[in-house]
Amino acid sequence: MSIIYSSHDIRIAVPSSIEKVQDAHAWLASMNDSGWRVLTDFRNWTNWIPGVHRVKQANSEPPARGTKLRVDGGRKTVSCSIDHWDPPRCLQISINHASGEMAYGFLIETYPKKAEMRISLELEQSLIGVSRIAAFFFRWRQQRLGRQMLAKLVDRTRSAKDLSG
Repeated sequence: MSIIYSSHDIRIAVPSSIEKVQDAHAWLASMNDSGWRVLTDFRNWTNWIPGVHRVKQANSEPPARGTKLRVDGGRKTVSCSIDHWDPPRCLQISINHASGEMAYGFLIETYPKKAEMRISLELEQSLIGVSRIAAFFFRWRQQRLGRQMLAKLVDRTRSAKDLSG
């Protein structure tokens, strides 16, 4: 087995038009909530996760650790499991597929003193069998995917905040 690990983060600065610390803190808290709403709105993953065509939660209970999701990627559907659920900060998901297992870890942190919010994404993929031959391709794809996902997630987060605020 071989493991590919990739880490990405993106920082969102408080707008320069905000002058008071309290207003900056409120803006960051609102962005954090918006980020969490976008991250956990599974039906809209199609808008920011490349290759996802549809996501369906296995049950109607509120999402939590252990919740199962069915993700349709076009050619195939895979099962996901929420491994860590810590609103509005952390979401970790694992996916089992033919070439191994993949894990996504999202972390949303606010830094009022720095007047910024950071969204981090950690991707880990374990390759088994013949898929290990293509490790270089999987590493390149994972790095590209991480950058695309975060850029789209931030765009969706800003849109969600604009709609709510």
